[in-house]
Amino acid sequence: MERMRDGRRRYSRDFKVAAVRRVLKGESIREVSTELGVAYELVWRWKKIVAERGEDYLYDVGQPGQWAKPRRPKSPEESGQQRRIAELERLVGRQQAEIRFLDKALRRIEELRQRSNGGGGEASSKE
Repeated sequence: MERMRDGRRRYSRDFKVAAVRRVLKGESIREVSTELGVAYELVWRWKKIVAERGEDYLYDVGQPGQWAKPRRPKSPEESGQQRRIAELERLVGRQQAEIRFLDKALRRIEELRQRSNGGGGEASSKE
C-alpha cells in the first residue's frame, strides 16, 4: 500500500489479487475488506474486474496507461482456461458457503431436539 499526498491509499497489484483470490475461495467480501482495512466497495470492484476480465486487469500502483490494455496478452486458450478456473473457484466458494449454512442449521436442529426430549406421550398404533 502506498499513501498519496492527499491521504488516499493505493494498493499494489499483488495485494489486490490476493484479496480477490480469498473472496473467490469462499470468504465474504465483508470479512476480507475488514481484515485488510480496505473499503468494501474496493474489494467488490476488484472482484468484479477479475470476474469479468481476469486478473490481468488489476494493475500495479501508478502503472502508466494502466486502463488502456492488460498487463500481458494471453492466448485465447490460456484466457479460456483462466475463465474456467475462476468459474470453478466461484462454484467451490458457493458450495463451501452452502455447507457452512447447512452445518449450522443441522446443529441448531439437533440442539432443539435435545431440549424437547421426553415432553410427549407414547404414539398410538393400529391394532
